[in-house]
Amino acid sequence: MSAPVLEAHDVAFSYGATAVLDGVSLAVHAGEFVALAGGNGSGKSTLLRVLLGLVRPTRGEARIFGEAPEKRHDRWRVGYVPQRPPVQGDLPATVTEVVAAGRLARTGWRLRAADHAAIADALATVGLSDHAAMRFGDLSGGQQQRVLIAKAIVNDPELLILDEPI
Repeated sequence: MSAPVLEAHDVAFSYGATAVLDGVSLAVHAGEFVALAGGNGSGKSTLLRVLLGLVRPTRGEARIFGEAPEKRHDRWRVGYVPQRPPVQGDLPATVTEVVAAGRLARTGWRLRAADHAAIADALATVGLSDHAAMRFGDLSGGQQQRVLIAKAIVNDPELLILDEPI
């Protein structure tokens, strides 16, 4: 079997004195579909944040495509949909601008015709083409979640991580 695309070895994480993860290990290989199940507050989102390098474990290590997540320069290879929009309230950006922000991980600061086509395709995939010019903050919660899914898939990622996407 090939090397895992996502792995954790003996990961622990605490919020202050509250241990959330302790001794978590896993390996996910290309083509696998994995679901994390557990009650509210059981550490599912925290584990995903550790795997993505958004927080550092207090013990153990995580790897994406064989590298520590915080050292990766090819972030476009991973699409991530957070549980909640990272910005709460009235985000002044349009739907297209939010999805385009996901594309910038691959292209840098300049969008070309192929990038605009990828953005349009991602919006069509989630059924929001007709909302492209709307402000993100004016959408319903479900529509906002679909925009975040479009942002995650706009680069055709090799790994897609969804934290309660529905």
